[in-house]
Amino acid sequence: MKLFFFTFSRLNRLALPQTIRRPLALACAMLLAACSTYNDTTQRIAQHITPYQITVVQGNFISREAVAKLQVGMPREHVRAVLGTPLLIDIFHPNQWDYIFYFKRGATEVVQRRHLAVYFERDQLSRWTGGEDLPSENELLAEIDGDRRANTRRKQSASARASSAESQ
Repeated sequence: MKLFFFTFSRLNRLALPQTIRRPLALACAMLLAACSTYNDTTQRIAQHITPYQITVVQGNFISREAVAKLQVGMPREHVRAVLGTPLLIDIFHPNQWDYIFYFKRGATEVVQRRHLAVYFERDQLSRWTGGEDLPSENELLAEIDGDRRANTRRKQSASARASSAESQ
């Protein structure tokens, strides 16, 4: 309160017309009052307002169809043509390529994490691990677009509720 009177007395000393001084003093008083009313309710509301977090898809997605094309004895170039360039080629294990993929939707935990390791002997594919439960390309695309479809459905239902409320 003392600060308000201090500010108001300072404004009175300025050579401003009274029509400007009063609204200016009122605005200062409102700002000071707003600063002092930051309480638990305001804090709870501020905690629920979070920034938008995007869907993250990183790494090499390897589909069930791509792994089905692998055959023991394929040269490295054919494996690279089928699966793409590996995310990791370890210098300590030059005969192993690692294809790592993960998919994360917004602020949630990781939805999918996949790891396919491809092993070579004498520059030919000898075996691979981690390709047992891979999704198909269509399944992954449906899962990635799932949040977009859900947002579209929410908007449509909200607009339908608003139009029905207007008609009543």
